[in-house]
Amino acid sequence: MVQITLVGERQARPGHEFIYRGPQPECGPCKVRRACLNQDLGRRYRITRVRDVAHPCLLNEERARVVEVEPVAPDCSLSARADVEGAVLAYEKIVCANAACPNYRLCHPIGIGPGTRIRVVEVGPELDCPLGYSLVSAKVDYGD
Repeated sequence: MVQITLVGERQARPGHEFIYRGPQPECGPCKVRRACLNQDLGRRYRITRVRDVAHPCLLNEERARVVEVEPVAPDCSLSARADVEGAVLAYEKIVCANAACPNYRLCHPIGIGPGTRIRVVEVGPELDCPLGYSLVSAKVDYGD
């Protein structure tokens, strides 16, 4: 099933990814807000197609374009014990505050929160963790 939403004209291009942050105060009087505010809060989406329909948008101070989107999970790190391709599991957050670590982005993926159900699509290489965690990189998809 195709999922449709609206984004600002500057973001309306195939391949652009965004994280849905929820309704804003400017969205209150909008006549098409139900079509625009229909994603899951905190989830990452990729635009697959831009349609030839636009609407005025108070939030973007421009026009909003109708787009087709698909949910897309970012690459992340997983415990080496969970590195089974095809497995569906609840994502476990890595407890680490070292923002200078080269793995930080993988260990704190934007768009996947603790407990989010994910499906392991592809297991990548083992990661060198300064804290000694046994981790691998992984391509995942939302498992719902």
